[in-house]
Amino acid sequence: MQYFNIQVASQLSGVASATIRAWEKRYNAVVPERADNKHRLYSEKDIEKLALLFRLTEIGQSIGKIAHLNLEELKIIYSSLMHRPYEELQVVTPQHERIDFEKILSSFQIALSAYKLDIISHELEKAQSLLAPRELCLNIIIPLFYEIGIKVDRGELSIAQEHTLSAIVSFHMGQMIGKHYQKKLFKKDLILISTPEGELHEIGILSAAMLCVHYGLPFIFMGPNLPAVSLAEAANALKAKTILLGVNKEPLEYLSELSSHLLGNSQIWVGGNLKPDIKAELEKRKISFFPSLHLLDERLSTL
Repeated sequence: MQYFNIQVASQLSGVASATIRAWEKRYNAVVPERADNKHRLYSEKDIEKLALLFRLTEIGQSIGKIAHLNLEELKIIYSSLMHRPYEELQVVTPQHERIDFEKILSSFQIALSAYKLDIISHELEKAQSLLAPRELCLNIIIPLFYEIGIKVDRGELSIAQEHTLSAIVSFHMGQMIGKHYQKKLFKKDLILISTPEGELHEIGILSAAMLCVHYGLPFIFMGPNLPAVSLAEAANALKAKTILLGVNKEPLEYLSELSSHLLGNSQIWVGGNLKPDIKAELEKRKISFFPSLHLLDERLSTL
């Protein structure tokens, strides 16, 4: 029997490494072997169970109620909920071909250069079928827009091409988020996701919403360009635990206005590329700052 380290187990199952550790510690979902250096080693059955647990939580099952079940019991639950035999499920196991992220990214860029919009949509649909929301964001969408930004700065692609890609990707991300939206409303520990008034870019906050989908966190995606007073009203009415803002501009005045209208104990998180002095000021105000989506991912995985 083959065994795999936690990084490979994470990639193959679609479950974040931090989540795997949490499921082990809290629920004994899997009990991995240990290498001589004490590092975890996961069997193919462990990875299949993790993948199935993840898919069941995606359709509303509580991890605490199913983690202790064995693989056969989980298969029965999945078949019952999905009204189809488990054998039809495309579970990611070590026998599946490893995903070539570089090839996928290259296909996007070639299609965009030629304005082949149908190919871009097709590649996105294919990536959605292969990847969990977290992997799609961290391994495809964010690296893609980073590379596209560089090409626009160099004059190799136009701003129109960048905006076209953004529109197509936003549409597909919105569809993925929409599938999980209704069941996440009006629950405790709610996260509101938006950008400040005047900030129109939404790929970052859409990615944050997809990470919330991945971790099963309750959230409301409020879209970009939201006035501080309106966001505060929503947070007060919904008793939101967290307000997550994606920013590209200096946000201090906006944050001051937002804080002045908050009635409860909503915490504010800010993500984006900000100057060091702004970061220091956020720290003084006890506002959590995430300079990258990977760091936000780490935080969300602990909730």
